[in-house]
Amino acid sequence: MIFDVLDNLEWYQKQYPSVARLIDIMDRSLPYEDADGTYCVDGIEYAVSSYISHSDGPIEEASFDCMHIVLEGEEMIALEEEGIPSVVALAIPGRFILLEKGEHYKPSLQNGVPQQVKKVIFTLAGPRP
Repeated sequence: MIFDVLDNLEWYQKQYPSVARLIDIMDRSLPYEDADGTYCVDGIEYAVSSYISHSDGPIEEASFDCMHIVLEGEEMIALEEEGIPSVVALAIPGRFILLEKGEHYKPSLQNGVPQQVKKVIFTLAGPRP
């Protein structure tokens, strides 16, 4: 798991060449305007979802390298190792969380009280060194 601010996205272009197109999509504010659903723009796949954060949920496995960006609201995302949280990050607008394929995590966790969240998850394509 990598946790960083959106201003630093360019730093990840060597690891994920598709980040340049992801930056362009975010600069055009497309996910902010999109309704919930799955999209493909400029060869980049992403999913937009809206929900209420909650106190617990199932552990998920990243089926591909992906970047989670909260557009509205906030949520906690916990990286899980052997069913135990090893890293917990607060996802808010202006930050991103990068998960590698196979990592186990719990998304959509509330920080205090439940909140309305809108999030985009980008599939990161391209070679990784």
